[in-house]
Amino acid sequence: MSADSKPTFRPFRNLNWQDQVSTAWTIFQLQARLVFSQRFVWFISGILLYIGIIYAMNYQQTVRDRLDYEDLYMVLMTMPLLILTVYVNMQVIVNEKDQGTLEVMFTTAGSRYKVWLLRLGALNVLLFFVTLALSAVVFFTFADFSILGMACNVFATIFLVGNLTLYVAILLRSSLGAGMVTGVFIMLHSMIIGIMSDIGERSSRFEMQRYFLFFNPYDVPEQFDPVTWDLMMWQNRTGAMILGLVFIFFAIRGMDNRDRLLQ
Repeated sequence: MSADSKPTFRPFRNLNWQDQVSTAWTIFQLQARLVFSQRFVWFISGILLYIGIIYAMNYQQTVRDRLDYEDLYMVLMTMPLLILTVYVNMQVIVNEKDQGTLEVMFTTAGSRYKVWLLRLGALNVLLFFVTLALSAVVFFTFADFSILGMACNVFATIFLVGNLTLYVAILLRSSLGAGMVTGVFIMLHSMIIGIMSDIGERSSRFEMQRYFLFFNPYDVPEQFDPVTWDLMMWQNRTGAMILGLVFIFFAIRGMDNRDRLLQ
């Protein structure tokens, strides 16, 4: 190769499909390492330990007192994944600051929005696969249900909460503050929905559940139309995903203020 020759790079769209898959997988692995650092194994180990403890306690109970579908959704799926997604999203900016790479984001050639979209895309894809894997573990150890259906229902909730946490972390420039604000929001939201459900008529109490962040599709009220409940579930999950995307949009726009984030 002559001294004047330069390496040539082909755009991603011009690669054959094998190279595209290989490149996408490499990018995903690198982004996942940056997001989780060396803590991924510890996260998964903690969740599996939690599941193991609940499993041991559950089978010490009589058949009548064991966890049912409604409990599995909240206790085994939503709660551990909610803690994981809040922690990971509140650390995104902090990790960049600690590693000294946040300023590099603002000097990278091309659009920095693409860099952040890759980072956040890898984070949420990985969270979905963790949710899917946990759903499979719960399926084989506790009860028979749709693995994909359970995973999609839980992921819509943690997607919204995770991106809310990310937005607040950028707004406040504080990971601890983001975690606290998200916790207060969840508590106040649950209290408001609970109060509004208690003061309404029986039918309106159930209708209010469509706005509940932790809408439980498996906890169908007695003498309530299952078709209506299913429609409410779809409305709830669709709204959660849309709001999650809105928070991603405002979070990325909030990264425009370079000096403020680097302080």
